[in-house]
Amino acid sequence: MPDERNGMNLESLLDCDELEQLKEEASRRGITPEQLAKQAIQHQITQRTRPRAMSGTIQAFRRKD
Repeated sequence: MPDERNGMNLESLLDCDELEQLKEEASRRGITPEQLAKQAIQHQITQRTRPRAMSGTIQAFRRKD
């Protein structure tokens, strides 16, 4: 399992403008850009894997005779 020091760097993932925006937002929040990226990734994973309620009306199963 890779540790935090051997992971991918942000410069290889983002272009110059995106990296600058990330750094500005991270400094505004008082955290490092890496921590902000980690929080964003975790939030996206949570959103995509959250169970969702079924839509529509629920009808009882009726066997056809």
